[in-house]
Amino acid sequence: MPHRSPITTVDHHLGSTLTVTGGYDGRVVAWQGRHEVWAASFDDLVNDVRIDASGTMVAVAVADNHAFVLDAASGARLDRLGPHGDDVNAVRWSPDGSRLVCVMDHHDTAIRVWHRQADGVWHQNALVGHRSGVFGAAFDPTGRFLASVAEDASALVWDLGSQSVLHRLDHPGDPEALDWSPRGDVIVTGCDDGIARVWSPITGALVHELTDAAAAVRFLRFDQTGERLLAGSYDATMRVYDCDTWQVADEYQQAFQWERSGCFADDHIVVGSFTGEPMTYPAGLYRYELGEDPVLTRGINALSVIHNRRLVGRDDGTVFDLDKSAALTQHDSIVNTVAVSPDGSTVASADYRGTLHLTPTRASSKPVLGQADGGGPINAVVWHPSGERLFSGGYDGVIRQWNTLGQCTAQWLAHRAPIKSLAWSASADLIVAGSSDGSVSAWRAGTEVWRNRTDDLVLVNAVAVADGEGVVVTASRDRRVRRWNVHTGELVETLPDGHLKSVKAIATTDDGSVLITGSYDGTGILWKRSEAGRWSWRPLRHHGKPGVPAVALGADGMVYPAGWDSTVGVWTRDGELTKVL
Repeated sequence: MPHRSPITTVDHHLGSTLTVTGGYDGRVVAWQGRHEVWAASFDDLVNDVRIDASGTMVAVAVADNHAFVLDAASGARLDRLGPHGDDVNAVRWSPDGSRLVCVMDHHDTAIRVWHRQADGVWHQNALVGHRSGVFGAAFDPTGRFLASVAEDASALVWDLGSQSVLHRLDHPGDPEALDWSPRGDVIVTGCDDGIARVWSPITGALVHELTDAAAAVRFLRFDQTGERLLAGSYDATMRVYDCDTWQVADEYQQAFQWERSGCFADDHIVVGSFTGEPMTYPAGLYRYELGEDPVLTRGINALSVIHNRRLVGRDDGTVFDLDKSAALTQHDSIVNTVAVSPDGSTVASADYRGTLHLTPTRASSKPVLGQADGGGPINAVVWHPSGERLFSGGYDGVIRQWNTLGQCTAQWLAHRAPIKSLAWSASADLIVAGSSDGSVSAWRAGTEVWRNRTDDLVLVNAVAVADGEGVVVTASRDRRVRRWNVHTGELVETLPDGHLKSVKAIATTDDGSVLITGSYDGTGILWKRSEAGRWSWRPLRHHGKPGVPAVALGADGMVYPAGWDSTVGVWTRDGELTKVL
């Protein structure tokens, strides 16, 4: 059966024609063509899968702080490596299969190199050099050297013999993708700024820049000969480069593919997807077409509870009205954000392909569309209190102002990395943005008023404003909730640790005394502040993996966490679950 969530990682072994996929549902599935060979389940999200060169073992990176080694023929679990200090983001086999590299999230910045001894026992050593979470790694063809990329805006080239850093490759943003050519002559990294960079591993010099992507480059993979490079970007496009000319040879564009995974396979390309099944593209230029009855997941990414409307944005491209049990509008790709205008007359929603929908709530009115011209996915939309304009932020780091006709009337570069969330402060007349560059910024009429970050702040996933208190609250990847002065950007306080994983979503009451947060740990947390200023919190446990990406506080006094399991919980502010939508 297909995955019950997006396929986030895929690998293929040319000799055995085996394709292995992993998903947010915690499953690993092995395929021969469209036929499922075996499946294995894990306790948390699967971030990466890799088949070793012999085709006999599959390494799995799981968000429970462990890596696993499976038998490629049966899926049987052979070894469990860990625990590590944080979620395992990626795994890579050495060319001879004797070593397995694991790289972790923010709380474990070391690269763990596991060695399999002749007796089958694994031993590890750590490479210490990055200052923040490590996204990926790649061996050179000899297995003597390793390259790694991290959210400290760097790639490092390591000599594994001496365990020393040979080169530091600096980037203007965070590189999240890399691969080392099988020819051994180049390393390619992909960055938030939409550029893939080609480096010399011998000198550390920048050789070439690939600037074809319109949004962050999040995936890179060479074929086995080093003649072709597959690059995935958040502009909904997979590009194949000729590695002799570094020109684009082919493009594959599909709204429901997952641009953070893919590989070359025999005479085709395999890509992860939001459909629950791997997408395959024949060799040569070809647009993948979904079948007549595609299997699309319905995970919830966005939630709006306002004016007695409870709306969700889903992976299948719908903005769905929970109260009417009907789709309000249909996007051509995954819906990332939903916001209702102050007077309740219009629903703004935006998607993974950079399209903005403005849908009137009156059936007699027609919806209008806006397009963020090559800006990649739109992550956030917020209305101005007047309802006469709205703002969006996305993967190109640009804040755009729109009118109610769907026309972009102004724009400015706010961050050199994706904008993850926006919030409006009426009291300060500011729009506040949180970004994956680890900073929070505030703007008035396109002019920066303040910007702030702390040394340990990484990837701000969500922002909200308690206008009555004059405070911005943020949720970030380091599991922290922070409060900032909305007028000055000064850090007011950091709340006690509550979540076990990255905090994905946040909402607040106007006076700032009650918060609701959602996390990749599968829980919502209800926070309350006492008159003495002390914070207490209560977990709202209903959703499981892959997590709680959206939350809301309703005017009805209820608390709403929404999960990627396609459900919305309705809780009282005393922490009682009353119903599930």
